[in-house]
Amino acid sequence: MVASKKISSFDQYLLKGKLRSEGYERWRYTFCANSVSTGVERRFFIEMYLVNPAVSPNVVVIAQKSRVNVDGDIQRSLTGIYDNRLNQEIVVKPSYLMVKAGVYGENGLHVNRFIPSSKLSYTKSTATFKTDGCLFSVDTLLGSVEVTAADLRVRPELLCNVGNISWKLKYEKAISSKTLYEDENSWVPLGLKAKFVGSVFLNGDEYVVSPEKSFGYIDKSWGENLSNPYFHLSSAKLTSAISGKPIPSSYFSFEGEFGKNKTLCGILEISGMTFKLGKKNVFSSSAKEIHKCIQGASGSDGEKVHWTMSLEKNEYVVDLDV
Repeated sequence: MVASKKISSFDQYLLKGKLRSEGYERWRYTFCANSVSTGVERRFFIEMYLVNPAVSPNVVVIAQKSRVNVDGDIQRSLTGIYDNRLNQEIVVKPSYLMVKAGVYGENGLHVNRFIPSSKLSYTKSTATFKTDGCLFSVDTLLGSVEVTAADLRVRPELLCNVGNISWKLKYEKAISSKTLYEDENSWVPLGLKAKFVGSVFLNGDEYVVSPEKSFGYIDKSWGENLSNPYFHLSSAKLTSAISGKPIPSSYFSFEGEFGKNKTLCGILEISGMTFKLGKKNVFSSSAKEIHKCIQGASGSDGEKVHWTMSLEKNEYVVDLDV
């Protein structure tokens, strides 16, 4: 596959000024791949996060609480002596580059790799990012992440699974969108439909990625803080429940925050109709929407979340139920 090398402003490095010490930038890529040994299809993701790079460029800082305060907690529990000097919490700003990769679904897995932000090199003319054996460009993804049981024992703050994943991919964006949200945070689906080709190794098992079956998706967000609670849902492949056949040129991507007066933004195209959600006056033809997210009791298979949304535009209504 010959990938397009067209570079947009969103492919470039976007953290500038204040955001270098109080901001984040996130790249996200998802795609399907088939196991060489079993033929089973699984959906993979690769992400890169840059958080407050100017705060601690040479040393990864993950913790939110200083070691001094932790030692004070231990001393008080042992001696019963309360010392205000020990009780003063020292807030530490996180500062790191993280490469995250994994697979969704049953027996899913994700592994995190934290790297000092100074190790990220950037070439503006080609919009290429390189760091410690990983490469992110406008048409290529190369890299690997491995976390062992010993790693997690020493560094539980990695907050991930044990495993290893490596990838060698080419891609091209078939359908892109403009920025769908701009405020303290901005979000742009760079590839609502994207074609990937290459291979992925997950814990030693090889998966093949083919353009026709990859159903890829790419987006990017940046701003002051990651939203919380946060929701994202996207699909590059929709199938008719009536005919059982794929719906050509169909896709959707929605994300935002849940709760009173929170914003949900996104875009959906189906059967030639386009529905867009955005801040008031951003889109002249935005659809009306109602959405809610209900969290149920957690079970043996994890947390239960029920998400619904209803879109209304002219005489059309679209309901999403997940």
